[in-house]
Amino acid sequence: MKKLMVSCLCLFALASCNVKNSDEYKALQAERDSLAQINTQSNDELAETNSLISEIEDNFRQIREAEKYLAIESKNKGEMSNDTKTRVKDNFEMINEILKKNKADIDKLNQRLKNNSGQMATFKKTIENLNAELTERANTITELQSSLATRDAQIAALQTDVQSLSENVESLATQTAEQSSKIKSQDKELNTAYYIFGTSKELKEAKVVTGGFLASSKILNEGIEKSKFIKIDIRDAHSIPVYDKKAKLLSDHPKDSYNLDKDASGKIIIKITDYKRFWSLTKFLVVEVG
Repeated sequence: MKKLMVSCLCLFALASCNVKNSDEYKALQAERDSLAQINTQSNDELAETNSLISEIEDNFRQIREAEKYLAIESKNKGEMSNDTKTRVKDNFEMINEILKKNKADIDKLNQRLKNNSGQMATFKKTIENLNAELTERANTITELQSSLATRDAQIAALQTDVQSLSENVESLATQTAEQSSKIKSQDKELNTAYYIFGTSKELKEAKVVTGGFLASSKILNEGIEKSKFIKIDIRDAHSIPVYDKKAKLLSDHPKDSYNLDKDASGKIIIKITDYKRFWSLTKFLVVEVG
């Protein structure tokens, strides 16, 4: 009996060694190591993003403090002393440098959000706020520059530097506004979906599906015409009425992401319970009614 147990243990050990030496085991091990590495890299990137955001916010606080001094000086009358002129000039140059650095750092965040909309999605609102803050600070500095430039003739010596700063800030504001607009456009596109409903005949006439009768209906994915569909924002469209008592989804959507309910008159309403999962396979909803 003991010999039998020893033999079994030896066979088990050999089998274990064979499994570990198999190509399948090595492939699984490599995949696990790769996933672990990706997870580590992602965590490092998120930590770096947090640090970068904190630095940008600290820089904006410095700018706002400098703005308070410049705002006071812009309301004063009479000639500026040499010390005041120097301090005004230093403040503008400091603000200009910080704005340029913040712009470069915000560009990095925008690029990361574009390349990795998954984990970076948690920072989306913060990054949008930073873009807006950059534009606001740039506009404020431009206005202060204009006010101080017209205070009196004694600041004429600063005119060239201040004008250059103004041009730089205006350029930053323009670029930031364009980036913000682009991000909003991309966000809108990512959350846009299309749906259509109709009888089998109507869907064929609209060239949305083919088949029918003996052959099952098939959606024409190639060259599908968006103009035939109703456009919606998937974040807002939780219920889609199809105005018929019978309905069948022809497009692919996870079964656990929606329900087919009925209104008071017995007509079908598609209730989307998890919009992210519902639209994960396709952004086109095709419903056959009747």
